[in-house]
Amino acid sequence: MEQQPVAYVTGFHNGHCVIQSIDPAVVLPAGMALYRAPTEWVGLTDEEIKEIVGPWGDTPIKGYTRKLFDQIEAKLKEKNRG
Repeated sequence: MEQQPVAYVTGFHNGHCVIQSIDPAVVLPAGMALYRAPTEWVGLTDEEIKEIVGPWGDTPIKGYTRKLFDQIEAKLKEKNRG
């Protein structure tokens, strides 16, 4: 489900953002937290892993190396989405 915006920053007044609700019938309470829509996860390519691995990056990325990076990415996804 694609998220839809609930408000826009319409300007600044006395050093503060002025936020206007998309729906004029909706009143956004003072102090309400507004969150950025989540972005799609983009994993590392084999070429990017080779750059990170350094001198050992001349061999194909497979086996233990690929599994290690897949596990690191999975943990990062978990920490950033939940």
